[in-house]
Amino acid sequence: MLEEENILCLAAAAWEGMWARAQQFMSIFASNGCRVLYVDPPVTYLSPLKNPALRGQAWDRWEQAGDRITVYSPPVILPFGNMYRAVNLINQKKISAGLGRVCRELDFRPTICWTYLPNTVDLPLPEDVLLVYDCADEHTAFPGLINKMTVSGMERELFLRAGVALTSARELYERKKTYFTGLGLVPNGADVEHFRRALEPGLDVPDEIASLPRPVVGYVGAVSSWLDQELLAAVARAHRDWTVILIGPVDTGVELLKSLPNVYFLGQKEYSLLPAYVKGFDVTVIPFKINDLTRGVNPVKLYEYLAAGRPVVSTALPEVLPFRPVVSTSLNPVEFVKMVEDELAGDCSEKAASRVQLARRHSWQARAVAVSEAITRFRAKLED
Repeated sequence: MLEEENILCLAAAAWEGMWARAQQFMSIFASNGCRVLYVDPPVTYLSPLKNPALRGQAWDRWEQAGDRITVYSPPVILPFGNMYRAVNLINQKKISAGLGRVCRELDFRPTICWTYLPNTVDLPLPEDVLLVYDCADEHTAFPGLINKMTVSGMERELFLRAGVALTSARELYERKKTYFTGLGLVPNGADVEHFRRALEPGLDVPDEIASLPRPVVGYVGAVSSWLDQELLAAVARAHRDWTVILIGPVDTGVELLKSLPNVYFLGQKEYSLLPAYVKGFDVTVIPFKINDLTRGVNPVKLYEYLAAGRPVVSTALPEVLPFRPVVSTSLNPVEFVKMVEDELAGDCSEKAASRVQLARRHSWQARAVAVSEAITRFRAKLED
């Protein structure tokens, strides 16, 4: 396991956002003696127009998130950096200036730069810093202000510069393996002991769920363009006496689901509270559309649902298919509804225990060991 490293983490998700791969790895490394400077993804001058919650927030500042973790909110940057390389160069120079100041204030000299963002290829780094590219998404497939050729070009250069490169999904590995010799495949995982608390009798279900009609069909995660709202609507319409709950930030139109009286949006919840909320679910779902973006997704929620012992129904994502028959997968709304019905009817304590056991084989701790070993092997080759 990595220890006594100074890790500069250029993340794709804010520290206070939905907890996933970057936060989990950095927390584990910090608990093992590393110092971490976690950099939230930068926002552009256009971002507050799309997300009013960003208005009035302070940027270019840092705060402690633990004894060994500092979170830095970089300065606001120009839009179109994922469309035009010249703009990205300006943006990365601005971010570099802010990082330089923060590193001096913290007396922090990075030994590893761990990035999730292709456009950080233009961020200046000292030659003795090990660059790790952890590819957890198909960045060219995201909607918004991007040019696929520009993003693809930056990512290929990032692979060339990296000392160690990882992917989180088999599909990503197959797409990227020609870009990097020795590309690693390290899937996502779960904090099993954290989510296993959903099975503890003493853990109370929050009132805002406990008071709703059962059974409850639950989803935890971002409500974004890749969420297949038609699937959830089909469940809500087929069983109007059931409750459908979505927990997580909303960044897309949800008029369809909001029109249904048995569908509830509870917003984002603190990571520490999620086991209690998942305990209130009778069945959990991963209703993702199948497209270029989601085919490369290894959903963290899959492992967390299993660790909580809950039945899981998902669309037929490539990364979910190997978990059949413990996890049910569907190809259309009619099948999706039927599988939710079947999982509810056939659930039992023995099945819950088997799901937890499956999740134990996919812990974040084990994943952190795997990536640490990849870094150790690379450094050993340098010394030969």
